[in-house]
Amino acid sequence: MLAAESNLTRIPFRGKYRYRGVVTTSDRLSPQQDRTWSLFVGVMMWLPAELDVYLEQVADLSHAEFGVLRCLALGEDREIHMSRLAATASVTPSHLSRIVGRLEKRGLLARSADPTDARKTLARLTPAGDRLLAEVEPGYVAEVRSRVFDLLGDRQLDQLEDLAEAILTPLRGECVDLLPPRSAR
Repeated sequence: MLAAESNLTRIPFRGKYRYRGVVTTSDRLSPQQDRTWSLFVGVMMWLPAELDVYLEQVADLSHAEFGVLRCLALGEDREIHMSRLAATASVTPSHLSRIVGRLEKRGLLARSADPTDARKTLARLTPAGDRLLAEVEPGYVAEVRSRVFDLLGDRQLDQLEDLAEAILTPLRGECVDLLPPRSAR
């Protein structure tokens, strides 16, 4: 083995080797990138978990379930095609089916065939779902403000919006397209 090869590390990737089985030092994240990535992963992991705790306590809802109800409340006639709801609520279609099943059992939403295309399913917020949202949303907004927006200045908020959009657009552009337009800065 050559001396240079002893500094290489094999990394398994889904049962196969990527980068022809070796990673050099230049293939690793820089210290700043590594720290930034760790911080970003921490936010993605712990912020939804904290919001889950709050929503579970006040409404017996997960963050994903609350997101689905909230998206329905924002939809025209409080009704959205399931495929659009999955994109808007940022959940996979299979996860959405399980969420909708739980919410439907609680009477918070209802499903029906689209009268214009029976192959599509509509999800509709029920009056009970609307009442629950009205009760929970003020506290949820307060939680998000205190855990995110109160910690940021105006410039940081603009940067966060820019960064989130830049990262989400190539991953799920349809999610970005469904959002309201940017407000004037």
